[in-house]
Amino acid sequence: MKTRITERLGIQYPIIQAPMGPISIPPLVAAVSNAGGLGILNAGHFTPDEIRADIRVVRELTDRPFGVNLTAGTPGYERLGEAMIEEKVPLIVHGRGNPRWVIGQAKGEGVMIMAQIGAVKHALRAEQDGADFIIVAGHEAGGHVSPVSTMVLAPLVASKVKIPVVVAGGLCDGRGLVAALALGAEGIALGTRFAVTQESGLHENLKRRYSVASEADTLVTPRVTGAGLRVIRNSLIDGLERKGRGHSWGERIRGTLETRKMLGISWWRFIIGGWKMKREYEASFSELGQLAVGAQMINRGLIEGDEDQGVMICGQVCGRIEDIPPAGEVVRRIVAEATAIMAPLERALG
Repeated sequence: MKTRITERLGIQYPIIQAPMGPISIPPLVAAVSNAGGLGILNAGHFTPDEIRADIRVVRELTDRPFGVNLTAGTPGYERLGEAMIEEKVPLIVHGRGNPRWVIGQAKGEGVMIMAQIGAVKHALRAEQDGADFIIVAGHEAGGHVSPVSTMVLAPLVASKVKIPVVVAGGLCDGRGLVAALALGAEGIALGTRFAVTQESGLHENLKRRYSVASEADTLVTPRVTGAGLRVIRNSLIDGLERKGRGHSWGERIRGTLETRKMLGISWWRFIIGGWKMKREYEASFSELGQLAVGAQMINRGLIEGDEDQGVMICGQVCGRIEDIPPAGEVVRRIVAEATAIMAPLERALG
């Protein structure tokens, strides 16, 4: 199964485990890469030393290619990017902002850049700036989503850029892989499906919750972080939706203080990071405060497993996920299903 994605990244199958914050831990990354796909390591809220340590753990678990995600504007953004490049990671997946800076830093260092985008104009800009790949997530995806569906956005982006495109949002199996290839993409990225696996960092409570959720259990809300976030409904989300607004000023201030404490960085570095996030996201300080308290609620869900008062980021595809297998088994199933689908299609098309 060859595409430009497999050839350039040196992987067996065009199947990528999407970046998923605290869920994307070394055992999951290595399991996907060992199965012939590409795992992506989380680097959010880490120091350079911590991300170096995790990169080295991944390398102890696999000798296959893998990637690391980097989110623009987060505290220590440049230092994290520099650490990844110094560690010669095969791929950096860049999200929430212009990747031009890290593209320039990686040039000539043997590190490829995949820009995560949600609009055609951002894909064109990333290609112009020198990105090696594009990953595009449609409205069905979990987390911060595009207003455009995968079925429309994927072929639209693929028709506008010359670099390889990976598609995410609403995919979990071999049918999704075949469909993505038909839409012009050269690979797929799976978030929710890989979150609900044995090796992922998602709390066990939520793995069980996601595996019984239906496609109707999710919604997109701006009440958590200030931007549209696809999550599973619960008491917390229903309460925020009834209020019709985001978090109070007191909650935003407490969330900001707790975020700085969690990051373990100085006030000066935290303030500088806030200014950069303000610029990258074109957000007010009030909106950044909402993002901070939203991050605490997300941790309460994903890490602590609070199904009632935590935020459960999840794609609509949860309605098609019913088990909690090893991540490598997911890769093998997708390949087998895609192969079985392609054979009769090839015969039918002559």
